[in-house]
Amino acid sequence: MNANRWFDFELSPTVHLRLGDFENRWAAIVRSGSITTDGVGATARDALVAALAPLGPRATVTLMAQPVMFAASAELLGVPA
Repeated sequence: MNANRWFDFELSPTVHLRLGDFENRWAAIVRSGSITTDGVGATARDALVAALAPLGPRATVTLMAQPVMFAASAELLGVPA
């Protein structure tokens, strides 16, 4: 995929996230152990929620609430760490 930019994050020791910015949409790839899921959305958050959905509601809520998501949001917005 040819995204304008890619962002990589580790949500937990076993869950890795990759977000791609395609100008008018976002793609998310989530790898959890041997499971890989993906999602597309109008926003990075929409794409992430779509990619996490196959892991179940509890996992989605737990991962979205991780403190690392604040750093991810800041990086996506271009805020210096």
